[in-house]
Amino acid sequence: MSRLRVAPERAPELVAAFRDRAHLVDNASGFLGLEVWQSDRDPGELIMVSHWSDRDSFKTYMKSDAHRFSHGRIDRVLKSDIKLQALEHLHTFTVVAR
Repeated sequence: MSRLRVAPERAPELVAAFRDRAHLVDNASGFLGLEVWQSDRDPGELIMVSHWSDRDSFKTYMKSDAHRFSHGRIDRVLKSDIKLQALEHLHTFTVVAR
């Protein structure tokens, strides 16, 4: 999980960047999905949550050319306005019921 902060007036640009992402991660081994959540109380607070089948797949992707390319597509001015408030590594859990 990446907790991101941007000025509220820049939030629509950040949301658009996520919606228009390159989708290169979609083909990464072990990738299950990506969600971006926006606070209903503070539009400048967003959380990006990626879901992976295992930790090693995540680590491999984070070191990949595809990851660097995806981040390189973000507008430089917008990128400089995004503040990473927290990078929260969650433990691995197994779904045991649905």
